[in-house]
Amino acid sequence: MHEVSRRVERLWSTESDSLACLTVRSAFDLYLRAQRWEAGSEIVFSALTVPDMPRVARHHGLRPVPLDIDPTTAAWDVGALEQCVTPRTRAVVLAHLFGGRFDLDPALAMARERGIAVVEDCAQAYAGPDWTGHPQADLSLFSFGPMKTATALGGALANVRDPDTCAAMKRIHARDAVQPTGEYLRRVLLYGALKTASHPRAFGIVIAMANALGADSSQWIHGLTRNVANNAFIASIRRRPCAALLGMLDRRLERGSSPVARRVEAGHTLMAALGPDVEVPGRAADPHGYWMFPVLSDDPESLSASLRDRGFDAMSGRLSAVSDGETATPGADRLSDALYIPFDPAMPREELERLGRWVRSIEVQGAKGAG
Repeated sequence: MHEVSRRVERLWSTESDSLACLTVRSAFDLYLRAQRWEAGSEIVFSALTVPDMPRVARHHGLRPVPLDIDPTTAAWDVGALEQCVTPRTRAVVLAHLFGGRFDLDPALAMARERGIAVVEDCAQAYAGPDWTGHPQADLSLFSFGPMKTATALGGALANVRDPDTCAAMKRIHARDAVQPTGEYLRRVLLYGALKTASHPRAFGIVIAMANALGADSSQWIHGLTRNVANNAFIASIRRRPCAALLGMLDRRLERGSSPVARRVEAGHTLMAALGPDVEVPGRAADPHGYWMFPVLSDDPESLSASLRDRGFDAMSGRLSAVSDGETATPGADRLSDALYIPFDPAMPREELERLGRWVRSIEVQGAKGAG
């Protein structure tokens, strides 16, 4: 397994600065285990993220501080970041959201002046193995979990620019237990079943059954595709990926950037069909990998119901606003309520265009009615 892990890491980077992990959360936890910052230190997070990232920070006795983001661009502002930083700040964690990639240079310049580490969360911004994050970021994190652009149904790759920190993380990682192969194979079988059911007609039947049973279908699907267990969270992320998962990562990297090119082409088609009047956060990001299509609707429930009537199932997101109990984050709060319309690069072009036209007509009519 050691050789497979080294091969994956060499495919990702020839600089000996990469590390294959079970999840992005695992890699972030490893980084904090290597840093050993004193309890009460602060980490600034761009304020919309998966809730497990600040959860990992809190486990280490660190205080997450939210940096609000613009609900239109989904990006952060370096001036606002400067206001978040205090003498206790040790790092900032900045996420590229929805497939877009944002300019990290202003944040890096500010952080270097103040001796603060910069963690770049690229889980939603995979662009193929030719881009492994900003070369000046202290840590860049990439996810290959379910629903990701180059999914291996799990796994993550981290680029650690400081050689001493990277070596320390690898020493710690080597002592962690290995994920059971059976656990990963069960995930493969489950995801295969979900993929089979993802045909619009079959998926609609599954959703209808879940709703009839009183289940929250969005939360049910998110639960099925989680990489780690809810119980014993820290123990579950402190494991190394099994050989089967590493082998899948190897194959995904061997495919190069072709999955991204296919996704970008389909994303352009859907975005053009949506038109300029549908509020899609981060639509202007350049480059853009179109990982997901969030829509900010004044009536998301009606939009979801209307799409379902036409054979499309939208769902709520897994991202949530970071909270410290003090700082207001209206932008992140707004984005956390976004509805994600169904998008798969395998969808035929005419289906993408039909979806975009329906969303546009529903949203434009709703705006006129509200006016």
